[in-house]
Amino acid sequence: MKFHALSQMCLTVVCLWCSASAAVAQQPGGTSPLQSTLGQSAQSGKFTFVVFHRDSGEATRTFHQQVQTELTSHADKTVLTTARVDDPAERALVEKLGIARAPMPMAVVIAPNGAVTGLFPRAITSEQIAAAIVPPTMMQCMKELQNQKLVFVCLTRTERVDVPEGVRAVQQLPQFKDRISLVGMRLDDPAEARFYQQMKLNPNQVNGPYAVLIAPPGALIGHFDTQSSAEQIAAAIHKAGQCCEDENCKHNHAPQATAPGSKRQ
Repeated sequence: MKFHALSQMCLTVVCLWCSASAAVAQQPGGTSPLQSTLGQSAQSGKFTFVVFHRDSGEATRTFHQQVQTELTSHADKTVLTTARVDDPAERALVEKLGIARAPMPMAVVIAPNGAVTGLFPRAITSEQIAAAIVPPTMMQCMKELQNQKLVFVCLTRTERVDVPEGVRAVQQLPQFKDRISLVGMRLDDPAEARFYQQMKLNPNQVNGPYAVLIAPPGALIGHFDTQSSAEQIAAAIHKAGQCCEDENCKHNHAPQATAPGSKRQ
């Protein structure tokens, strides 16, 4: 298993440890100290930076101090806590994250909704911290992607989310109906600017129903508007190797940056 320090969402980097983890959720059998902290962070809408470690040696102390210092300018949005990676009370969460044998110390960033937005072994920068505190819609999309969903980000300038007819038709196809998630995003929300830049989207060129498709682990599949047919969208999904979970499927290969039949800005 490979571990990557995420400086951005996996649209522009590799996946969150190759989709090893779904979104973090409270484990059965009681609430551990870390799970309690995560619950409080969820209620307050803050990102939890968890410094996992095996000992309290100099490397751990230095790393913790580094994270603490870098979080000073994000104090209103973040919570810092620590946990031993070999603590029996946190075993379920550590196994879910897939970090039991990872290099330590390590900072794992968990969003208020349970999505994992960053994984940083042994070192962290201010840029990486800023990137891990993701915009609201990106946070929602990351959770869906970590749950292995195909995510259509539907763009809007009003409270109403219009979905292209082709996307709705694809959503009804048997092979996709249980795997698609629709997420609305306001184009006039300054908080989302970073996300639409990562989706290679020019908001000024969006007219009418419009959707951007992202597939696990975070591959940008394409842009689709009212002219995009269900056949074109399905073909793009097939081309990206996201049509099914059958390893022997002829379409199953590494996702492409774009796909035929899709529209790009």
